[in-house]
Amino acid sequence: MFYVLFTTILIVVVVTAAAAARFFDPAVGKILSRTLGQDLADAWRKYVFFAIVVSGISGGVRQWSLQQYLPPAPGKGNTQLPLSGERWLLELFQAFISTLQSIAWVVLLFFLCAMLAYAIMRAVEYRREESGPRQHGDE
Repeated sequence: MFYVLFTTILIVVVVTAAAAARFFDPAVGKILSRTLGQDLADAWRKYVFFAIVVSGISGGVRQWSLQQYLPPAPGKGNTQLPLSGERWLLELFQAFISTLQSIAWVVLLFFLCAMLAYAIMRAVEYRREESGPRQHGDE
């Protein structure tokens, strides 16, 4: 029964992480193409997609929580919790929420860095416009 629970949690987490990464992919693509240019944006977009999926999976599959359903090691006083329907529901819900929490942190970090890069880019553009185009006769 443990293996079925683990496989089900893994499926829920992977589907959730992939769906969230797909949801944010257009916004990430636009931001990256604006700040980095189209050539670099495609490579970074794939990396951000990968980072969202990996962080979602690692945050959603909580192995320390699942250990309570394994038989205790010999000589240990721990007891194995039964896998009831209520526990299944709670574990699946917790995996789903933990996946979204992990993804939210990664996306927040990405958007904060993107906002900082955009602000720096705008400041550089403003300074260029302020200094004006130099003419050859002004030297």
